[in-house]
Amino acid sequence: LMRRVSKPFVLFALLCAGAGVASVAACARDQAPAGGTVVIGSASEPDRLLPPLYQTTPQRAASELLFDGLAAMGAGLNTVGEAGFEPRLAQRWSWAKDSLSIAFEIDPRALWHDGTPVRAADVAFAFSVYADSLVGSPRRGDLRNALDSVTVRDSITAVAWFSHRSAEQFYTVVASLVPLPQHTLGKIPRDSLGASAAARAPVGSGPFVFASAAAGQLDLVANERYYRGRPALDHLVFTVVNQVTTALAKVYGGDVDFYDNFPPQEVAALATHPDLRLIEQPSFSYNFLQFNLMDGASDRPHPVFGDRATRRALAMALDRRAMAQNVFGAVGVAAIAPVSRAQWSFDSTVTRIPYDVAAAARALDSLGWTLGADRVRHRGSHTLSFALLVPSVSKSRGSYAVLIQEQLRRVGAKVDVQSVEPGAFQAQMGSHQFDALIGGWGVTPSPTGIAQTWRGAPRTGSFNNAGGYSNPRFAAYVDSAMAASSMVAAKAHYRAAYETIIADAPAVWLYEAPNLLVASAHLVTGPMRADAWWTSVPAWRLRAAAKARATAAPKAP
Repeated sequence: LMRRVSKPFVLFALLCAGAGVASVAACARDQAPAGGTVVIGSASEPDRLLPPLYQTTPQRAASELLFDGLAAMGAGLNTVGEAGFEPRLAQRWSWAKDSLSIAFEIDPRALWHDGTPVRAADVAFAFSVYADSLVGSPRRGDLRNALDSVTVRDSITAVAWFSHRSAEQFYTVVASLVPLPQHTLGKIPRDSLGASAAARAPVGSGPFVFASAAAGQLDLVANERYYRGRPALDHLVFTVVNQVTTALAKVYGGDVDFYDNFPPQEVAALATHPDLRLIEQPSFSYNFLQFNLMDGASDRPHPVFGDRATRRALAMALDRRAMAQNVFGAVGVAAIAPVSRAQWSFDSTVTRIPYDVAAAARALDSLGWTLGADRVRHRGSHTLSFALLVPSVSKSRGSYAVLIQEQLRRVGAKVDVQSVEPGAFQAQMGSHQFDALIGGWGVTPSPTGIAQTWRGAPRTGSFNNAGGYSNPRFAAYVDSAMAASSMVAAKAHYRAAYETIIADAPAVWLYEAPNLLVASAHLVTGPMRADAWWTSVPAWRLRAAAKARATAAPKAP
């Protein structure tokens, strides 16, 4: 049977829920009429607007305001099965009995920005673009690993065929495959698609329409014919502020209404600006002190970190909570495992190595690491010392390196901090020529990335599992989690995987980088999805006091 999953687009209710007011009447008094311009500060150029080609967060944000997907992830960020997903271009979908295909029925009201109806053929065309190596889409691998093909059953029904069953097959197709307009892109050679005029000024299907672009600025306007209802705002301006000082000047001066890369060091200063408000979102990254378990790139165990018990003792000597607050202040959050709090697999009750300096010292004593006259421990011909590699461009990692150096000194470990340029840092990480380093991974709502970043033999040139961690039990738990058919079962397997790798201590999970956004007080944003704030932009409004500042929206081409 075809399952109906479409829901009405209730803009007013969404805004009321975000405002947290007691009644609809109270919400009505708080809301301003629709219209106006909002300026969004962007850390880099949002200049790759076709969905197969975007690489940065600003590019993705602009692209996903121009193009709708088949379905959208719900606020719970579930990636297993289809629970919580909401309809977009697909108004309903149905699974085959063997779960190896999904039929997506396109909403007949959906139009491309030039008025052409969105059809099933656009879905099949999009798959051919994503899968083409000449296009070079960053999402090609995810789709090709899951999807065999996309076929057209009728004008509004596209069928996605999977090569195998998996817990996240629905998430994979709707997150990675965005329908594309065959009538505007179909005749463009694939190897020049990214440089084409159609890519620079794309015809999309989403709530906003491309208006113009110049160096440092992108203008979008409301889609008057949007099938889910016209956005409340008239005009969006993405303006590039790639220097922190410039960004802060524009935010504090009122020239930027919204900025998603607010530095944690400015939180105290922000309190003196009542016309601005801080929005703290869960982080989608975690940073760690990674030990190289191998002696360089050889097959020999590292003289210090090849010993699991020594790694555990060093981990026990580090006060991760104090370090997070020292570096980031009140917004500092200590990480606990190779997972972020924003991911559904996060479990705050996992068993961890406790912070206990005295116990760490006793453990090192029992392991034969004897404290010498130089206040550094020795075991045989080896010294409890190592070089700690950090990228010179990261102030937070540099601060952490100094704190780690001091905290480990108290238990007789000598740390030599080496700050190097990003190129040298990546070269040493990729060649596995390091003792220890402070690294970081950005994650998605799906926790499956752990299989790539912490499992398998390290390869020369790859940053994944650079320290050479290996444990068959950990790998088995991860495989079981990825194959689980329910979120509950998958979460249990991930918990076991996290506890296994924490106990083995191939790394010390240090912190989750603060994810701070700032908005003008006159901007009503409502609730935001933790991984993608821009999904709520169609519901954003300006309070009446801001209308005088708002500029007229440009015309769409």
